[in-house]
Amino acid sequence: MREHQHKRTGKELDDKKKKVKENVMNENIEDLNKIVEELKGASKMHLGQAKRLQAHIDSMNENNESNIVEKFNLFMEKNVPTDPGKWSYYKSQAKKKFDVYPSAYANGWAAKQYKAAGGGWKKSK
Repeated sequence: MREHQHKRTGKELDDKKKKVKENVMNENIEDLNKIVEELKGASKMHLGQAKRLQAHIDSMNENNESNIVEKFNLFMEKNVPTDPGKWSYYKSQAKKKFDVYPSAYANGWAAKQYKAAGGGWKKSK
């Protein structure tokens, strides 16, 4: 068996370990600094995304409130005949024709006759 040509002393081994450890630490610090910079950029990006989302949520809330008011107003509006005299005539004809009044069938028939005679409907509050 051959012996090693060069034997390192304990001090040389300690110095070598120390240099390797310093290199690893420097690489870790560089890597950590890189991650810090990436996170700073990500934070800016996330802030922008958060602001855009909040603006969208705010507009949805505003639209929702106005939609509720619009729907309520539509609910409160009534359809009224443009020619009340004609509508009254066809409604009385429906009362004579159908045993049950008011009913969907009777009102449907009266509306159909009214429209055929040129009647129409408009919105009233």
